[in-house]
Amino acid sequence: MVKWGFSKIKSDHRTTWPLIMFGNGVIGILSEATNKWERRAPLTPSHCARLLHGGRGKTGVSRIIVQPSTKRVHHDALYEDVGCEISEDLSQCGLILGIKQPKLEMILPDRAYAFFSHTHKAQKENMPLLDKILAERASLFDYELIVEDTGKRLLAFGKFAGRAGMIDFLRGLGLCKHFICNLKMIY
Repeated sequence: MVKWGFSKIKSDHRTTWPLIMFGNGVIGILSEATNKWERRAPLTPSHCARLLHGGRGKTGVSRIIVQPSTKRVHHDALYEDVGCEISEDLSQCGLILGIKQPKLEMILPDRAYAFFSHTHKAQKENMPLLDKILAERASLFDYELIVEDTGKRLLAFGKFAGRAGMIDFLRGLGLCKHFICNLKMIY
């Protein structure tokens, strides 16, 4: 069993997310605009192909709309090749997936969203996002809160996320124009 907030949905390794519960069967993929180095995607083109070509009766997915991105690790053409639509407009989507928190203006009313929101920690900087989600009557599935019955997180940062973070840090340090980045070596 997988806990989704207060409700439970049966899940095993052979089933796809029960996406039919998210309304119209149209999934949107956000173009990660919060962090200039974010290249991850919530679904790969091969995931999209399985969802789209598995049949609406089986997966609940009839369309996938992907916001264009020049930064995403998977190019837009790869999504188009498997049948996804590329569009800035996600207003037709019942479920919108991302990695990081979207900009507030991207939150549409009466939609379901899934991403790492960091709102459950009640950090001051994340409260406007939670307020916007509540005001728009949207549903939020925070990846950090999807857990097994034992409480173990199903979606978590692994060792590769830590390595990617270090690479991003080093790249950012190389681009740094602040005086602290231009100090001379002491030896």
